[in-house]
Amino acid sequence: MTTTQNVAALEKRMNWPALPTMLFLTFLIMLLVLAGLSLWMRPQHPAGLPEDQALLAQTGLPDASLGVLTNGLRFQSAVFGGEPRDAALEPAQLAHVVQAEPVLVAWARRHPMDPRVRAALGALALARRDYPTAADRYKEACERSPHYAEGRLGWGLALALDAERTTDAWQRRALMLRAIAQFAAIDASEPEYAAASWNRAWLLAEAGRRTEALTLARRYLERDGTSVWAERLRASVTTH
Repeated sequence: MTTTQNVAALEKRMNWPALPTMLFLTFLIMLLVLAGLSLWMRPQHPAGLPEDQALLAQTGLPDASLGVLTNGLRFQSAVFGGEPRDAALEPAQLAHVVQAEPVLVAWARRHPMDPRVRAALGALALARRDYPTAADRYKEACERSPHYAEGRLGWGLALALDAERTTDAWQRRALMLRAIAQFAAIDASEPEYAAASWNRAWLLAEAGRRTEALTLARRYLERDGTSVWAERLRASVTTH
């Protein structure tokens, strides 16, 4: 076969039908558009409580008087207007929590995709010391918004507090490691990052992973070297 015949045969094979060619190009363009959107769209980072004044008035939230027994770990939530008191609920406060929870549950049913009300329910469950329920609520929140810093912080705290009262050594360690993983999922740009990194260092030391704990503690102290939290971390993790 001559060169001319080879070229003619090649051109004949490359003479694709118009419709398949257009479909191929359309799919290629769609893939390029999706790739571009994934680069430009930023993940959602929810914060605060739902912007429903009737809901907030009916539940009486945020309420800075409520406390959470954190066993010395760091925590913050929009339900408490920031970091709650490290204290058990008094009877009147417990009654407030019990009254607010069904209102939040009803609102959550009407707004199934909003993670913030689920995080609020998780925070109230923490205040009631119902750690499995708190973990479930925070898990629901993070399933709706994987980059939800308050959700990850609360989920990690619920797991860590559940570990503290677990008698089985292996289950206790598994819960602690799961808690550490939730704290590690919080981005450094989030307000909850300092509390999460402090908790990570503390729990890693508790789990016997000293090298990782020291690395994280020193990294934390580079950002905060003078607060009460820094002094506690320095005394308990870096000097032992």
